[in-house]
Amino acid sequence: MTAPQTAVCETPSLEVSRCAHCAQPLVSDAFAPFCCRGCRAVNGILRKAGLTRYYDLRRGPGLPPADIDSRRIDHKWLELIEEERTADRGVTRLELDIQGIHCAACVWLIEELFRRHGGPRAGMMSINPALGRIDLRISPEFALSDWVSAVEDLGYLLGPARARGARASDDLLLRVGICAALAANVMLFAAAMYLGLREGPIYEILNDLSYAAGVLAVLIGGSVFIGSAARAVRQRTLHLDVPIALGIVLAFAGSTWSFFFASGEAVYVDTLTVFIALMLVGRWLQQRMLERNRLQLLADDGTQGLLTREVKDGVVRIVHCIAVRKGDQLLVAPGDLVPVDLQLLGEVASCSLDWIDGESRPRRFEDGATVPAGAFNVGERAFSGVAATDFAGSSLIGLLGRDPATRGDGPLTTDWWSRLSRYYVVGVITLAALAIGFWWLRSDEPLRAIEVGTAVLVVTCPCAFGIAAPLAYELVLTQLRRSGIFVRVGDFLDRVRSMTRIVFDKTGTLTTGTLEVVDVAPLRALSEDQTTVLYNMVARSAHPKSVAVRRALEGHRAARFAELEVREHTGYGVSAEHRGVHYKLGAPSWAAPAAVGDAGDVVFSANDRRIAAVETDEQLRPGARHEIETLEERGYELAILSGDAQPRVTTLGASLGMSADACIGAQSPEQKAAYVRENDPARTLLVGDGLNDRVAMREAACSGTPAVNRPFMASRCDFYFVSPGLHPVAQVLRAAETLAQVVRRILAFAIAYNLVAVSIAMAGWMKPWVAAVLMPLSSLLTLAYTVMMLSGKRLRWRS
Repeated sequence: MTAPQTAVCETPSLEVSRCAHCAQPLVSDAFAPFCCRGCRAVNGILRKAGLTRYYDLRRGPGLPPADIDSRRIDHKWLELIEEERTADRGVTRLELDIQGIHCAACVWLIEELFRRHGGPRAGMMSINPALGRIDLRISPEFALSDWVSAVEDLGYLLGPARARGARASDDLLLRVGICAALAANVMLFAAAMYLGLREGPIYEILNDLSYAAGVLAVLIGGSVFIGSAARAVRQRTLHLDVPIALGIVLAFAGSTWSFFFASGEAVYVDTLTVFIALMLVGRWLQQRMLERNRLQLLADDGTQGLLTREVKDGVVRIVHCIAVRKGDQLLVAPGDLVPVDLQLLGEVASCSLDWIDGESRPRRFEDGATVPAGAFNVGERAFSGVAATDFAGSSLIGLLGRDPATRGDGPLTTDWWSRLSRYYVVGVITLAALAIGFWWLRSDEPLRAIEVGTAVLVVTCPCAFGIAAPLAYELVLTQLRRSGIFVRVGDFLDRVRSMTRIVFDKTGTLTTGTLEVVDVAPLRALSEDQTTVLYNMVARSAHPKSVAVRRALEGHRAARFAELEVREHTGYGVSAEHRGVHYKLGAPSWAAPAAVGDAGDVVFSANDRRIAAVETDEQLRPGARHEIETLEERGYELAILSGDAQPRVTTLGASLGMSADACIGAQSPEQKAAYVRENDPARTLLVGDGLNDRVAMREAACSGTPAVNRPFMASRCDFYFVSPGLHPVAQVLRAAETLAQVVRRILAFAIAYNLVAVSIAMAGWMKPWVAAVLMPLSSLLTLAYTVMMLSGKRLRWRS
């Protein structure tokens, strides 16, 4: 197979149409002037509620919110809090995590909603957008549940505060501050010495203080890299921290030798302290953006945070899923997740299995049937059943897996960086040894030879790319974040460059994951009275097909809310009586038994007489076909891997211009994993949205998801995106390639600089003040080049 081609950065010559809500570029005209249904819905809510100041406060583009109808929100945690508030009538203090907050306008919006729900009279609220954390102090009069619903209607998600632990970037920032202060003072001392202060008590004090500051810098800042390098050596791997640590140790050893056994001067300690401070800045930049992207999501503690409803002695109580045992009776409310295989008790259930097999259409389960773990209750009524296994034996545990977020944190750890580190370490030691040997033989002065060797070690410290490379990653991650793409794993942008194969899930990835009415003409042909009845029937049902019909009716002048008694018939549809007419909406064989012919999968009837029939199906993501064609043109091998039925997968693949051989359906999670394992997993990027993709993602080298509105998935992938189209996949590939080009040029400059600096040092011409000037000067040059090359305009890529 040929290697994927690199796309050329394009700067659009025409003004790009942008969404009227989030200001992101439009990828389709389907919801114009909005980019997606979520933006259209939230914009409508803001205008209706008089909250349009949000747009005045927001600076720059925002992020599109998740489609409200497609979200699955578990509020059992809120029920527990409300129970506690009812029992304790005093002031309650709560800490909540929030997902989706990204600017001052978001903070104002949430505070304004708090004020409108009586917050100032009934409590206090503070928001920490950096942590995604809300602190509440509320009285019993505050309508907490109503406020939570209002916030989540605007696309945010709230949840109980999870224990996140100390942030690595906070520790690094403290070390940066201390080491920067030490470096600044040492540079002031060194300036006085370079300008002529060479003797006397003040000189001795400043010299001693400089060495002491160097010791502190090594202990406080250098220990970060020395410890990381030591762990790498023990694990027999090399990364960029190894040459950095080597430079710190050898330069400090040379300064110590000179201070105690040679001239008594703490030579090169100014260069050493500045170097440590700059390296810490680079590491902090790298860590900070990854943490910001992870904090954008609600904290995920895996199975520990899952809740369910247990029925015991006739009382329903909310318990942690890990406490569920075989034989326990569970109650599954509408929208709830089934945590274990559950045998139904005298009920009929309508469940979605899209997490398990990728099929978006709900399934009917009869009394006594087993509902598998991972199913969602999409019916209007709760059902109960008996747990067939302990939660420890639930398939959910294997599907959830482990969060890989910290796998690539810290230094750059790919094979390429390991090879570079190996060559660098060997080269530096060899050059230093040659310099010492040459000058020892030439001058017969061991101290002079050690001074030259120390100079070689100091000037070859990898400062030029030790800070410029992390800055390059920071700039790319920032630009991707502004486009709605969030990278969670540190080494992802290095790994994804080697991908030659991209495997897509079908439901929720290539498609929107929600059903849509294919042709709305039959609905438009209804009378206004029939339209009003139908709208009120579907408005009271959460079934995916009802939601599809409701969306198709939105905008019709007769689609207005009215009082209507609607009954749900699980697995069949909904019915209502209006002015003596019995209306039904649902399965054709139930709604209009006498009708003949294949007219669709949803029928609307009056007194069992069909008056409208429509077909519902999943819709492709905006611009999906064009993005697939673009990826194929760039040389990537594409495939669809789905748990949905083979004919449906083949049909969808054909609509995208993909061959039937590349469309594999009817795959279980284990079969998906086997397929990836047998087809070059080291070069495979898997993009999926369901837990049925999680097992296969562990086999693939890289993974991504658009499923930010579902629990667990986004927190278990290398990257996630919130844009409505598929363009983030191509965009992240392009950004990784651009980053690689810039990093290679930075390394080329570093090599050229080292050749010059080492030549000067080996010739014996290197002076401490020259090293103190060259090292920061080279760093500033590479930083300026990095910023210039990775500005927003140069990173812009349009499909």
